[in-house]
Amino acid sequence: MTRRALCLVVLAIVLGCSDGPPAITWGVDNCDFCRMTVTDQRYAAAAFTATGRTVRFDAIECLAGWVAAQADPPRSIWVTDITHPGTLIPVAEARFYRGAGGQSPMGGGLVATASGADLSGTGAALGAGPLSWEEVRELVRKDGALPDSALRGGR
Repeated sequence: MTRRALCLVVLAIVLGCSDGPPAITWGVDNCDFCRMTVTDQRYAAAAFTATGRTVRFDAIECLAGWVAAQADPPRSIWVTDITHPGTLIPVAEARFYRGAGGQSPMGGGLVATASGADLSGTGAALGAGPLSWEEVRELVRKDGALPDSALRGGR
């Protein structure tokens, strides 16, 4: 391979590694955990795997179950800001709530919002929280919403 060709390959790889949120095609993409179609823009989530593949989820609890089953941690994790349906935010910038605010597609009732969001008009409707991402993962583990491999001692 020539030096120029090698540089083009490296450039393509670098440009292909997006720093922004993964794209979700509403009503077309399927959840990579439960296989339901991702339709509700209030609850969806997505991630880039360690190898850069995009995975999409119809609910935060599906995302948390999928993360628990991964041998390698995902490159990045994104959740929908319920105060801005269809807008994905990094999981590190999110705060989570459980209960009120409606039922998520999988029934866990988990929602997320940006950590600095003004919740003065919506706080009561969001339910119990705020919860951290680690607390969400623990709730999902306790609820048993994990694949068999994770329940047998996987991540």
